Amino acid sequence: MRTWPWFIPIILFLFWGSCTTAKEAASNLPPASSGRKPACGSGWLMDNELFNMPGFPLRIDSAYLDGRCLVVDVRRAGGCGNVAVELIWNGSMMKSMPPQIPLRILGRGEDPCRSEVKQQLRFEISTLNNGQPFIIQMQGWKHPLHFGQP
Repeated sequence: MRTWPWFIPIILFLFWGSCTTAKEAASNLPPASSGRKPACGSGWLMDNELFNMPGFPLRIDSAYLDGRCLVVDVRRAGGCGNVAVELIWNGSMMKSMPPQIPLRILGRGEDPCRSEVKQQLRFEISTLNNGQPFIIQMQGWKHPLHFGQP
């Protein structure tokens, strides 16, 4: 008749282990719920050789400016390999008012899988022209992006 009391510690342990504190629950919320914009992420590289190098194929779905960040939504094949995605500038500026700066999104690495991967990339670009206004001409994106202009 006394066989059921050994279940009580097991049941209590299961219930206790599944509970989270309020602090743990808050840390599991996505960053967008905090009301703050996500950080820009990485910056850019100035490298003429990389600018002209063939890279991992990427398709740009959208590109826009969010404050001092360049936000680019890309698609690529993959899902199981390691592909580093970087914003590359060859160091040149087209003489215009404001100057035009050619940029390129470069994927480097190997990814043998073929499923579609969507990524949102955020790059800090405010230092490209010492904080002065400029126009971004990005390879693979047909629309110029005006930085630092109303």
